[in-house]
Parts: sequence; C-alpha cells; structure tokens
Amino acid sequence: MLTFSAGAVNAWGFLSLGGVFTSVVTANSALIGIGLGGADPTLGGLAAVAVLCYVLGAAGAGAAGHPHRGGRPHRADFLLLELLLLWAVVGWWLAVDGDPSGGERTAMLGTVAAAMGCQNAGVRLAMGAQMPTAYLTGLLTGAVTDAVTDRRIQWRVLGTTTLLILGAAAASLLERLLPGAAPLLPALLVTAAWLTVHARTGARRAS
Repeated sequence: MLTFSAGAVNAWGFLSLGGVFTSVVTANSALIGIGLGGADPTLGGLAAVAVLCYVLGAAGAGAAGHPHRGGRPHRADFLLLELLLLWAVVGWWLAVDGDPSGGERTAMLGTVAAAMGCQNAGVRLAMGAQMPTAYLTGLLTGAVTDAVTDRRIQWRVLGTTTLLILGAAAASLLERLLPGAAPLLPALLVTAAWLTVHARTGARRAS
C-alpha cells in the first residue's frame, strides 16, 4: 500500500504541482542545479522546496519513532503524521476546486514532499534500510548486481518497482479522468496502512 501510494504521490505531484517529484531527491537535486545554472530558476526553486520539506518530513518521522522518556519507540506513528499531511492536501485541493494559485501549489508540493520524507524515514525505522517504498535506485542497483554476480533474482525488488509504477499509472489515469480525485488515492492507501498496523497491534495485545 505504501509503495503504491508513493508512486501515486510522485505522479500527481509531478503532473499537478509544478513538474518536480515529491520523493526523488536525486532528480530534484539535479533540478536545483539546473535552476542555479539559470536554465529554469522557477523549476529549481520548486525542487528546492520539495527537498527541504522532504528533509523536514523525515525528521518528523524520526522524532515520532524515537522512544520518549525511556519508553518503547512508536514506530508506526509516522503513518499517522503522513496521513494527516496527505488529507490536509486533499481538503485544500478540494477547497480550491483543483485550481490552486501559484503559492498554494508550492505549499501543497511542500506538504506532500514532507509526507514522502515521513514515509521513507518511518519505513526505515520500522522495517529497516532494505525496505524502501519511495526511492528505488539503490534497491534496484543491488538487485541487478546480485542477479549478475550471484545468479539470484530478488523478486521482492521487482514487485516493489512494479507497485511504484502501477501507483503512478493509477494517479495519472485519475488525473486525466477525475482530477479532483487524484490526491485522494494516496491518502486512502496510507490511511488503510495505518488502520492495518493498528488492527494487528490490537490483535497482538489481545492475545
């Protein structure tokens, strides 16, 4: 659910919020350089907003997953923070009928980028560094290297990559057919993930 939602957020952000990505820091960093070089300062500025807010979101997830006063870390709390950010954008998008001003569009971009930073950092805390949901370059590179050197195919990596692509395709389709519904998709998926985690936690406590 999180990987599918990450694909949807990146596609929707790219198509509707200024042509930059919400979680692909490598690409956005290159766009910042393009802006600094004078080719497209506006695009570079938007990319800088996305990277800065991504960092803030990751920091927020780290704080949410850190144990407080000697207690146990609440590693799934990042999902609550992420879904609140995504639903805030959904409400904002609907309030302006899918036609935000330039400043509103930039603020929305920053909010969804923070949500993606929150997701990536939260997943790293909860499931380890080998289970990313929104940045796949390193994961795919490792899978290709293993396939060549060890003759071992990492099907999980292929599945993760496929889910990201399908999420982007779904958001792109919604953007064309039902533009107002496009930001709903990732918000609903992250909410479902949060409910799933809490249901499992409740089941464990009951047993």
